[in-house]
Amino acid sequence: MSQYGKNVIGLLMKSLKDEEVATIDIKGCNREVIRLGAKKIFKGENFETLNVSLANYVDKLIVVEGGENSGTFLVAQLVLEMGKEVWAVPGRIIDEGSVAPNWLIKNGAKMLTDLTEALQ
Repeated sequence: MSQYGKNVIGLLMKSLKDEEVATIDIKGCNREVIRLGAKKIFKGENFETLNVSLANYVDKLIVVEGGENSGTFLVAQLVLEMGKEVWAVPGRIIDEGSVAPNWLIKNGAKMLTDLTEALQ
């Protein structure tokens, strides 16, 4: 995860302080969200099961970074397919970590350009 991703997650966590924030217990962005105080709700080794559980659990998903084959990308696709609200932070087109959010924006996710947008 890039320093930019860490910074955005930090700002989002401050903005979401009164909201229930949950994540699955894996690496990358989720680890940063947990470090900043989110509640761990799912643990396990089977990423497919974790992704489905998380997609079923959430009302809204905010994607900050994720590569082409990342768990973030996969769970976000599931959430979109379920017709739930997905927000994505746009990234630079030359960064691997921007593949998931940029694809999601192109395919139905809302573009998050202001940290308060997803809270409304």
